[in-house]
Amino acid sequence: MVTGSRVTTRVWMWTSVMKLLVFAEQQTVGTSWEASNACVRRDTSMTTSPKLFECESRVCEEECVNTPGSFRCYCDGRQGKRLAQDMMRCEVIEDRLPLDMRRNSRSLYLGRMFSGIPVVRLRFRRRVQTGFTAEFDLRTYDPEGVIFFAGGHLSSSWIVLVMHRGKLELQLKYGAASRVTSSGPAVNDGQWHKISVEEQGRSLVIKIDREAVMKIAVTGDLFTMNNGMHELNLTVGGVPFREEGLVSKVNPRLDACMKDWRWLTGEDTSIQETIRHNERMQCYAIEDHSAFYPGHGFAFFNHSHGDNQTLRIQLTLRPASSMGVLFALVHQDRVPFSISLSDYHPTTLEWKEHVLVAFGDVIVASAAVDLCDSVTHTLNVTVTGNSSVLEVDDRPGRMESVENLQAIDLLSYSTFIGGIPDVSLVSTPISAFYTGCMDVRVNGRLLDVDDAQHKHNDIRSHSCPLVTTQQ
Repeated sequence: MVTGSRVTTRVWMWTSVMKLLVFAEQQTVGTSWEASNACVRRDTSMTTSPKLFECESRVCEEECVNTPGSFRCYCDGRQGKRLAQDMMRCEVIEDRLPLDMRRNSRSLYLGRMFSGIPVVRLRFRRRVQTGFTAEFDLRTYDPEGVIFFAGGHLSSSWIVLVMHRGKLELQLKYGAASRVTSSGPAVNDGQWHKISVEEQGRSLVIKIDREAVMKIAVTGDLFTMNNGMHELNLTVGGVPFREEGLVSKVNPRLDACMKDWRWLTGEDTSIQETIRHNERMQCYAIEDHSAFYPGHGFAFFNHSHGDNQTLRIQLTLRPASSMGVLFALVHQDRVPFSISLSDYHPTTLEWKEHVLVAFGDVIVASAAVDLCDSVTHTLNVTVTGNSSVLEVDDRPGRMESVENLQAIDLLSYSTFIGGIPDVSLVSTPISAFYTGCMDVRVNGRLLDVDDAQHKHNDIRSHSCPLVTTQQ
């Protein structure tokens, strides 16, 4: 008779996703048997087979999720990480194409603050009253925003030079009288234009490239008296009061570059020195017409797109990186829909550049294509119910075979461009921020990031650096 014997069986398991060889032991415990001349009696009390939870063994460098018979690793792209080819470690995301990020140290970038507050504030004080003069060179693709404000305070006399529909517009308030005047050619063509505003007697004269385009009669003075001194406040890139105080409402955010400025008699040497030592206040030396996403931060819109049945998304882009979220719909802590760039396919584990369309964490359409080639590409995605169609440069993408896919709710969501917020990594295949140029149209309407609910200050709405000339 043998009692309480212990049998050990070695089992080798091959996990389907991670291709990791796992060793475990199955133990048969408490088995006893007794032999007699008449019969054999076997009494098996219990057989146990412990479950394998690979994530408890810390096989992933960052996030780990157990799946039936296997596991899956995730890396936080929002921290600049991507999954390595061993599918467990995390690597730093590197740009494929270096952009020409050279700055012009003698230029001033007007769109640095998304809040629309001025980027420069000056105060001039005079013992003897003088007329107002301003001259500067301006370059922009942006059709709307504040260039500068000059005057006293909201209830006194002031002028605001703005860009509206691509043309210069002067809003002025002298006492109880207010006026809005616009004239001249469009100047949001990305070329440098010399702009000047000058008080000549009781008139304001505005010139573009030294040609007068507006002459406006005024009654009153922009300078105000304070303790025996004539004072004038001047702000650049915004107004010193809420935008509702303007004579005609405009979005104050202006993606524009200014250089060779002279305010009154040029008394702004301290500002020039400040700009020279602060790159964020400077413009890129060479720019193209597109929004720029720097690989950190996102823009989000908290409104619907006018159609709760169909979503038609067009992305015009020139990527500098092969990883990043281009477009996403977010509801609370979920990402019901996303369009991303990736250098691998999470389902097929194919290691090459892809465009991925996902419902949640499920890939529903894809295209194996490398877009990091310095050329502008166009992606079109149409979403209706639980189906989607992808086209890359007018070529159809591959439709993935997915069962029991739920339709997307096109009413309750926020739209994120260039990245996703702090949601779970497992809610979407890709979490990295996008790097490169991109314009987004939804149902035929351009999403101007100047109109977003929020955007990172380093995202530029209408100016994108070119690929470096060293390539």
